[in-house]
Amino acid sequence: MRITSALLALAATGFLSACTSEEVCTTELAQKKATDLLTRMQEVATTDAAKLAQLAPKVQELAAKASAQGDDLQAACKAMDEMMVELSK
Repeated sequence: MRITSALLALAATGFLSACTSEEVCTTELAQKKATDLLTRMQEVATTDAAKLAQLAPKVQELAAKASAQGDDLQAACKAMDEMMVELSK
């Protein structure tokens, strides 16, 4: 459970510090996507912690990528969309 909390905190920090290609990613949309992603991560953590642990490197990579983009909300939204796809598999 410790790894789950760390992953959730890392993802939230990374994604909120920074959409699909068709939509304009606003601060509000990025916050909604971050909330949805964190909710999904919590669900996966309770139902399949092994899956979340397996995805940990991908979560860290996407969070780092989103953080590196600074104010590029498009990149942050795209990263969150990619992670939602991974968590939904």
